[in-house]
Parts: sequence; C-alpha cells; structure tokens
Amino acid sequence: MIRAATARTASARTATVLAATMLAVTLLLAGCASPAAYSEETAQDLQERVLAVTDAAASADYAAAQVRIDELRVAANDALARGELSEERHAAIVSALDLVESDIDAALAAEAAAAEAAAQAAEAEEAARFAEEQRLADEAAAAEDQRLADEAAAAEEAARLAEEKAKEQEKQDGEGKPGKNDND
Repeated sequence: MIRAATARTASARTATVLAATMLAVTLLLAGCASPAAYSEETAQDLQERVLAVTDAAASADYAAAQVRIDELRVAANDALARGELSEERHAAIVSALDLVESDIDAALAAEAAAAEAAAQAAEAEEAARFAEEQRLADEAAAAEDQRLADEAAAAEEAARLAEEKAKEQEKQDGEGKPGKNDND
C-alpha cells in the first residue's frame, strides 16, 4: 500500500516536472517570436521565474513551486498591463501555469494520500503491538490465576489429608487406650 502511494507520488512528481518543462519551453518559444510580442527584458524576467518554478517542482518542493507560479502569474499580468507582453503570449503563459498548478495539486494530493496511508499503517502497527502486549498480559494474568488456583487446591488437599490423618490418628489413639469401663 505504501509502495503504491510512493509510486503515485513519484509519478506525480514526474508529471509536475514535465509540466514545468513544458512551461519553460512555451516561454522560450514565445521569446523567439516577433519582438513586438515579447520584450527582451520581460522574456529574461519570465524565463528566470520559470526556472525557479522548474527547480522547485523538480525538487518536489511544491509549496515553493506554488509560490513561484503565483509570482510568475503576477509578473505575466504586470507585463501584459504594461504592454510588454502580447495577449496571445500572456494566454499561453497562463494556460501553462494552470497546467503546472493542476499537476502540483495532484502531486500534493498524492503526497497527502501517502502520508495518510503511512499514518494509518503506523496506527495499525501500534494497535497490533498494543493488542499483542495485551494478549501477553492476559496470558500472564491467566497463568498467575491458574498458579494461585493450583496452590489453593494443593493447600486444600494438604489440609484435607492432614485432617484425615488427624482423624485416623485419633481413631487409632482411641482404640489403643483403655476406656472408662475397662478398669471395672
């Protein structure tokens, strides 16, 4: 179960890295387009931000990747508002960002599921350990109860035998002694 979750997490990481790479390629290709669609300074800024997203996603630091995506989105929106980025390029960037975000969300969900599965496995292991300890304690208590019962039974038997022996001794002592009528 945990291995399957780990495999899903690795798969989600791969998907995120691929999506981030796609975003980088989109921006790089967009930078090669007509000069009016993309200023050199804007292209450099956005490409650096894409690299930050790619690095964070590749290292599975999804929180940082999300922050970098948000920063990249703001930078793209600002560039569009300043006229440094065409609407077409902006739409391509936003579309790629949306794809990366969905991949990151999937990776985070897979990590959360893996963490939950690990927590449940740890809880189950702890419950099994506790149950085994309880079983051993119950067995020890039952063995002690049996030992005490055996001792009590042995003591009762010893007392019964001692009482029988005492009665037999009294009987023998009574038969061997002269009675009141024996002297007459």
